[in-house]
Amino acid sequence: MGTKRYAQMCAVAAALDLVGERWTLLIIRDLTTGPKRYNQLLEETLVGIGPNLLAARLQMLTEQGVIQREPVPGDGRGVQYRLTASGEALRPVIIGLASWGLSHISSYEADGLVRSEWGRLALEAMLSVGPQPEVDESYEFRIGDEVFHVSCEDGVARVVEGSPPDEPVLVVTADPETFIRIGTEQVGILDAMLSGSLTVSGDSTSLTRCLRLLGLELTSTAQAAHAAHADVS
Repeated sequence: MGTKRYAQMCAVAAALDLVGERWTLLIIRDLTTGPKRYNQLLEETLVGIGPNLLAARLQMLTEQGVIQREPVPGDGRGVQYRLTASGEALRPVIIGLASWGLSHISSYEADGLVRSEWGRLALEAMLSVGPQPEVDESYEFRIGDEVFHVSCEDGVARVVEGSPPDEPVLVVTADPETFIRIGTEQVGILDAMLSGSLTVSGDSTSLTRCLRLLGLELTSTAQAAHAAHADVS
C-alpha cells in the first residue's frame, strides 16, 4: 500500500491501517449518501484534497474492497464510486463519529464548507443516540437542495431519502448551515425561526415528539406551540 502500518495484532489497528489516513473516512462519509464521480469528490465535497492524493485514496479503497468503480447510468464513459458491502459496514462508524463530533464542532469549523447532504448525516447522528419513537409517523426535512424524512415505525426511527409516501405530520425547512448549527446547539431553534432561516409546518405536539427524538427539546409547550405556529394551520 506504500504507507506505514501499525503492525499490531489488533482489530482497531487493522482498521486504521485501511481507513485511518487523512481524507479516507471523509471519502467513505461522502459515499454513504450515494455514488459519486471523481470530480464530484474533488471539486464539491473534499475541497482541499489534491487530485493525486484523491486518486491514490480511491485506488487503495478499491483494492481493499471497500469501494468499487462502476459506470454512471446513462453515461457510456462516466465512472462513479460506490461503497461495497464492506464499505457499507462502516456506516455505523461514520454515524458514531458524527454523533461524537456534533459536540466538538468549533466556531471555526462552523464557518467552513457545508453541504446539504451533511445535514442528513447530522440527523442520523442525532437519532442514533435518541430515544425510541412512541408514535408511528413521519417528519419531512428540506435542507438546502436535499429532501429526506424520518420514518417512525414500530419503535424505530430511520432517515429515508425523499419525501414520505404518506403526508408527514411535520415539515422542517432550513439551509444546511443553520440545520447543522442547531444540531451542535450553536443556534437556538426559536432564534433560527425568528431570523427566517428555519421554518416549521406542523402541530406543536408533533414538533415536541420530533425534537425529543433529536435531543433538541424546547423548554416549554408554549415555545413548541410558538415554533409550530407556521402551521398549526
